[in-house]
Amino acid sequence: MPLSPRARRKRRVGLLLCAPMLLGVLLFFALPFLMVVGYSFGLGGGQAQFAGFENYKKVFSSQTFLLAAGNTVKFLVLGVPLLIVLALMLALLLHRALPGTAFCSNTILLPLVLPIASIVTITEWLIPAPALDGPMAFYVLLALYLWKNCGYITILLLAGLSLIPRELYDAAAIEGAGGSARLTYITLPLLRPSLVFCAVLGVINSFKSYRKAFLLGGKYPNESIYLMQHFLNNNFENLSYARLAVASVVTALPIIVITIVVLAFERRRS
Repeated sequence: MPLSPRARRKRRVGLLLCAPMLLGVLLFFALPFLMVVGYSFGLGGGQAQFAGFENYKKVFSSQTFLLAAGNTVKFLVLGVPLLIVLALMLALLLHRALPGTAFCSNTILLPLVLPIASIVTITEWLIPAPALDGPMAFYVLLALYLWKNCGYITILLLAGLSLIPRELYDAAAIEGAGGSARLTYITLPLLRPSLVFCAVLGVINSFKSYRKAFLLGGKYPNESIYLMQHFLNNNFENLSYARLAVASVVTALPIIVITIVVLAFERRRS
C-alpha cells in the first residue's frame, strides 16, 4: 500500500532528524570497526600483507585469550540474568508501594553516583586481601556489578510496570487468577520490551566492570577476574596490534549479532 503524502513527509523529517546520529555512528563506530576487521587479517606492525586466518589461529590457541574469553562469558551468563531477576523483584516490590519502599526508591540510584575508586577502596577494606587474590575475587566483582547497576535497571522496569493498565489486573482478579498467574500472563508478557532493553543495557554495562577488576587486581589480576578487556589492554601495551584486532572482532561480533537478533525478534513479536 503506497504511503500518503503526509506519511512520506513524516518519514523524510524522521530521516533528517536521525541523519546526524547515523553519520556519527558511521564515522566513529562502523568505519573504525571495519578497519579493525581488515587489520585482523593482516600481518600487523604496519604491514599490509594479507595473512588470512593466521592471526585468528594464533589467538584462539592462546591460553591467555581462552582464559579471558571464558571469564567474560561466565560473567555475562551469571551477571545479566541475576541483574534482571533482582531488578524485577525490586521493581515489583516498589510498584506495590509497600511500607518502607519510599526510602528505597529515594536511595536506589545512589550507587550510580559513587566513584568507582571509592567503591573499590571500601571493598578492599571490607574483604581481606587473600580473598581478592583467589577465586572469590570473581564473585566480589559480580556483586559489585549487581550492586552498581541494579538500581538503574529497577527504575527502567518500574517505568514499564507503570504503563501496564490496572484494569487488566482487576479483570484477572475477578476471574480468579492468583498472583503468580497475573505475573506470568500479564506482567511478564507486557513487560517483555523493557526486559529486552534492560538485558541489552546489562550486557553493555558488564564490560564496564573492567574498571573495578583493574582497580582490584591491576593489569594482571587473579585468573578468576582476568577479562577480555585485560587481554585487549595488555596486547595494546605490547604493540600486538594483530592480536588486538582479532580479539576486538571476536568480542564485538557476537554482541552485535545477538543484539540485532533479539531486537528484530522483539520487533516482530510486538
